[in-house]
Amino acid sequence: MGKWTDILDAEIAAGGTLPSHIVALRFPRLDGWEPGRVWASWPVEADYLTPMGTLFGGYLAALADHAMASALLTLLDDNEILLTTDLQTNFFRPVRDGVLALEASVVSRSRRAAYCETHFKDSSDQLVARAGATQQILSQPPAG
Repeated sequence: MGKWTDILDAEIAAGGTLPSHIVALRFPRLDGWEPGRVWASWPVEADYLTPMGTLFGGYLAALADHAMASALLTLLDDNEILLTTDLQTNFFRPVRDGVLALEASVVSRSRRAAYCETHFKDSSDQLVARAGATQQILSQPPAG
């Protein structure tokens, strides 16, 4: 394994250190990962509901972006980094409460780009939102 999967393992571990963006945005810890795929569950928090009583879609878009980046991290070499270059999110059903299950996967990867998707399902296993992202893969020079 490499440095990226070590970061994912720390995110999953109950006492593991979380990257600052996960803490600031109160993203859920991942429940697990395998090459090209991550998954998690998130109890909907009232703080993220709009005045209409539905979940703010921008939060799901940010959570999807994080999940898709995490899925791609499972396939990157230690000297590679990623940048999201395009993100689309589609909303199918309003979310007001409950627990959302999310799964992100790498659909296609070439040497310098990847396309990933995240699906969000409610407690009734209904698809409530789907996101897709194109991610650019860059080489990072070794530290030193």
